[in-house]
Amino acid sequence: MLERALRGTSVGGCLSAARRAALVVAALAGCRAAAPGLVPGTLDVHWMHGAADCHQNTDPELQIHAYNATTYIIRQNKCLTFEAPFIYLLIGTRSALSLDTGAIETPALRDAIKRLIGDKPLLAAHSHGHGDHKASDAPFAAAAGVTLVANTPAGQQAAFGIAAWPDGLGHAELGDRPLDVLAIPGHEASHIAIYDRQTGLLLTGDSLYPGLLFIRDWTAYCASIHRLAQFANAHPIAHVLGAHIEMTSKPKVVYPYGTIYQPDEHALALTLAQLIELDDALIQLGPTKPTQAIAHDDFVIDPT
Repeated sequence: MLERALRGTSVGGCLSAARRAALVVAALAGCRAAAPGLVPGTLDVHWMHGAADCHQNTDPELQIHAYNATTYIIRQNKCLTFEAPFIYLLIGTRSALSLDTGAIETPALRDAIKRLIGDKPLLAAHSHGHGDHKASDAPFAAAAGVTLVANTPAGQQAAFGIAAWPDGLGHAELGDRPLDVLAIPGHEASHIAIYDRQTGLLLTGDSLYPGLLFIRDWTAYCASIHRLAQFANAHPIAHVLGAHIEMTSKPKVVYPYGTIYQPDEHALALTLAQLIELDDALIQLGPTKPTQAIAHDDFVIDPT
């Protein structure tokens, strides 16, 4: 596995830039070789990104992008919530799973998802329990055919059959669409990641995205990211998709927290290479939580 190669070739705990680049290229080549077995999709989309004057903003409440015919990415309007989270919808032949209920309480998200899935039952899951990912729980809970996952480690365990938290692997089957579920606490105690075997999408919530990676429990987070990297190294990864965009298109430059207008955003998708980079950075930092934020080109480690 690449993860073992990365660790095994370190000198004094550090990899040379050339060696790391070679290993990352090898990893991505392996993923490309496996990619023909994945159902493809497109991220050719211009995301709505707020406005300098939100009183003049004409964006809809939700932007719905079809990654493919059974996979949807939904963004909430940044003028309605500066968090502008991304919500994911995966549809199988028998049922569907949505990940997160957004940052504003509204029936619009539930209704949009119900239109997309028709009469299929819906498992309304959460990447984790923070308010900007569960604000519309009530409308989802009130809808027929919807099972809402509780925002606790026990709730995640029960919904996905995770026998041992956080080290066990959970699963969901939507009908010809198996999902793997990993417990990745650290940003928040009930945090999970979801891997879709059909598309190769790895959904990482607030644990990895192009922005400020707020870390509440340093020890748990480091262990979670390492476990996630090990898993990803053993599976074909098309894209790593998180819950927000906060970085600009310029390396290491992040928008100030709370920004409502992001005209020069980083792309939503990250890659296996960035996950490896994060894991390696955490290992190099060691068990002691740093006292200040550390900027990387595509994310910022923020241990506040």
